[in-house]
Amino acid sequence: MANHPSRNLKNAGGILAGQAGEKMLVRRSVGLFVLAALASFGAQPAASQTGNTGVKVITRGTVSTTAVEWPDVIARRKGFYEKESLKVEHALISPTTITPSLIGGSIQIGFINASQLVIADKAGADIVAIGQGADPSPYSLVTARSVKTLSDLRGKTLSLAEPGDVYAEATKEILRKAGLDPDKDLNIRYGGNSNQRMAALIAGAVDAVPLVPPQDRVLIEQGFNAVAFYPDYYPNLTLSVTAVTRSWAANNSATVKAFMRAQAAAIGWLLEPANKDEAVKLLMEETKSDLVSSNHSYDIYITKLNMFPKNGCVQSKGFEVMLAMLSKINKTVKDGEALNQFIDTQWCS
Repeated sequence: MANHPSRNLKNAGGILAGQAGEKMLVRRSVGLFVLAALASFGAQPAASQTGNTGVKVITRGTVSTTAVEWPDVIARRKGFYEKESLKVEHALISPTTITPSLIGGSIQIGFINASQLVIADKAGADIVAIGQGADPSPYSLVTARSVKTLSDLRGKTLSLAEPGDVYAEATKEILRKAGLDPDKDLNIRYGGNSNQRMAALIAGAVDAVPLVPPQDRVLIEQGFNAVAFYPDYYPNLTLSVTAVTRSWAANNSATVKAFMRAQAAAIGWLLEPANKDEAVKLLMEETKSDLVSSNHSYDIYITKLNMFPKNGCVQSKGFEVMLAMLSKINKTVKDGEALNQFIDTQWCS
């Protein structure tokens, strides 16, 4: 079931960790990456299971339910996985633990942060991107009702996913272009998934949060403000990818190809104008959003940005921009590194 903002109000306080808590989060995330990476050398990830009917059962992990999950929603709800003899079970996992969960084998497919994948790969983890996620991510920086412009954020509290994330850095760069020093002029708090950060904004625990459709429109309809649209600043910037471990993919090549065929079929269905009304309805049901917000999602993801490539494969341009930005904030990453270290296109339809 999709997370609903009202169900996450109790999590709002968790967004407001102090500086010491932020450092603990970074250390914990790094530790999990290291432990999981080491474990991956000594054990094979859990293999998919085949039931008596010949249906292949796999677990796909994700961190929240937004419109960027649209192809997966359609693949499930319209039977595209079933047509490929797949049963895709779902796990909602914390942003800080989803990549280690993939490396450790508790999930077979992960919809994960692209920068996490690169950092883990550089640490020796056996993971690779096989499918597109969000590129660019159609974030709007949504602010409290009293905050009308970027300049009004001076002295306010901003909630971001995690330190070192490229979209956290993109947010800071947008603030710099508005004449603000994000490290001095704002209080930045890290943690939680997008639905939890949205709940924190609703509760008044923070003053600004990057949100994607339909969540952004839900709040705008309630009088909150959108003071920046990220694709206006970064028309190509990969945020998330569909990833697997190389060893699992090699041992389950037919399953990986079937999954990618189902994703491509779902995207093809989504891009067909005649299916718009049903696609919007499915998104409303999955995200618990209203018709106006879900139509807004279609306008942004499909009409304006054409976000989903027909074959579902990772697009190199946004990944290159992400690597360049990540290289500025992580010394292990070099701008211009060969993309085949991180992307494998052989599974695309």
